[in-house]
Amino acid sequence: MSGALPSEALASPLSGRGVLRIAGEEARSFLQNLVTNNVEKAGPAEAVYSALLTPQGKFLFDFFIVEEPGGGGALLLDCDGARAGDLAKRLGMYKLRAKVTIEDMSEALGVVAFWHEDGSPMAEGPGFADPRLPGMGRRAILPKGEIESAIKAADATIASEDAWHRLRIGLGIGDAAKDFEPDRTFPLEVNFDELNGIDFHKGCYIGQEVTSRTKRRGSVRKRLLPVHVEGDMPVPGTPIKGGAREVGTLLSTDAETERALALIRLDLVRASVLEAETAEIRPEIPVWLPALAAEGDDSDDADGE
Repeated sequence: MSGALPSEALASPLSGRGVLRIAGEEARSFLQNLVTNNVEKAGPAEAVYSALLTPQGKFLFDFFIVEEPGGGGALLLDCDGARAGDLAKRLGMYKLRAKVTIEDMSEALGVVAFWHEDGSPMAEGPGFADPRLPGMGRRAILPKGEIESAIKAADATIASEDAWHRLRIGLGIGDAAKDFEPDRTFPLEVNFDELNGIDFHKGCYIGQEVTSRTKRRGSVRKRLLPVHVEGDMPVPGTPIKGGAREVGTLLSTDAETERALALIRLDLVRASVLEAETAEIRPEIPVWLPALAAEGDDSDDADGE
């Protein structure tokens, strides 16, 4: 008996994404010394998810790194489009005498997300598999004039960006533009360690000492989690309370599915009643996140807030 056929393939051009091109003979070593993941693993059809942190280990930027097709060795960074210029400027601060060039290609190149409607993995297709979770499908960096034809060639149906955000919220995946606060959020709080965004064995990078120590001590006090919302959907940024205590913040929301993402204190995640304005908030632990009991104590985190 043959297996079930995969569900319909959907595709959405992601208008909020930008693309940087890092070229030159030292492009890989330049990034390798700065970012949280192992750049050596990036290829034309294989991306790594990574971040640039502050020296204090706080989040600044996240991006997907993939090798530009054609064999020239340049690297493309799929990043938050609204902050692509800021990322280029920050990388330029570390350039010094490195033999690299940094170019913002956001006007010419766009990013498209491809996924299956039922959330099943998409092993083949355009671009590269999203390295965070199989259910997130694939991504492709393409000349903007070729996006429509690429979607047709993939036999995919164009879906709205809201549909793609609905997918990621349902899976518990944050979006830096909506869910991470630069220079305040720690990467483990937003699950970089569980979403293949950090290589703890690659060697030095900016913010490594704090990140490694936090992981080793198990001292993460908050996590970004999916939640079910019963009642009127509050706006993003609404505080979540457990009785009189503020325990977290509501972030990305999807009123259609009554789901959202929230950054919640782990010691209170299983409180009997959590509320945001008049809505009841029920946190969920996604299957890809390990048991959180060890992280749910109320001890002070020497590396965090």
